[in-house]
Amino acid sequence: IRVWNTKLRQEMLRIRVPNNTCHAIELTSSGGSILSGWSDGKIRVFYPETGKLKFIIPEAHDNGVTSLALCNDDLNSAWRVVSGGNDGRVRVWKILKSHQSMVHSMKEHRGAVNAVVCNNDGTQAVSASADGSCIVWDIIKGIRIHALFEPTIFNDILLHPDESQYLTCGSHTKISYWDAYDASQIRVIEGSINREMTCLSIQNDGVLFASGGADKLLKLWNYDDGVSIGVGRGHSGTIHKVVFSPDQQKLISVGSEGGIFIWKVPTATF
Repeated sequence: IRVWNTKLRQEMLRIRVPNNTCHAIELTSSGGSILSGWSDGKIRVFYPETGKLKFIIPEAHDNGVTSLALCNDDLNSAWRVVSGGNDGRVRVWKILKSHQSMVHSMKEHRGAVNAVVCNNDGTQAVSASADGSCIVWDIIKGIRIHALFEPTIFNDILLHPDESQYLTCGSHTKISYWDAYDASQIRVIEGSINREMTCLSIQNDGVLFASGGADKLLKLWNYDDGVSIGVGRGHSGTIHKVVFSPDQQKLISVGSEGGIFIWKVPTATF
């Protein structure tokens, strides 16, 4: 794991875990913790200032942790994390200063859980799996609410800021809109001509969203219109992650070639 100064484009800290691969990473909104999921099935949490280990959740998932999501901030005395794994399980963890405990373990996916996201009040989570399903969970009760199905390998899912819709992408090159109330499909747009879509990110106001994939193109979209308003070219490998900066003025993308790109978001009103 590397921590960067974005203004100077310099590496500030490097965290090494020998003989392991990091598959998921999250930073708490307070900036106090770096959460990471690893190929050995453990969740490791580090201090971002020093890189020292804060705590570890051993045996979080069989065959590796593949996704993580925060339910509430670590400023609270007790906060929660949702994790997904190669074992198809979605698990909810309660994090206290003294210890960490598993609250729920939910097993309905038959493939790896490639992405998981929580709603604003931390009562629900949505998991996207390689088995072609996305499941909406009540993480207070530990039960399924809805399920979305499509003939694809789901790679990413996000929740619109007003929580009315979900957005998904996957191996079938398409980006799909789903109604959050009844899990029905609303719209499908072509995210790429013939290459897999791998990642999504949306602005805090829900006006624009970004996508990346195996076509090596970063695309910016108007959410309501479903129209691409900009294309970023520069990566020489598959784009595996894209995210809007906290001020919403920049996009950061990372590719399989090892490049980290910082893009300026257009300021025009769409």
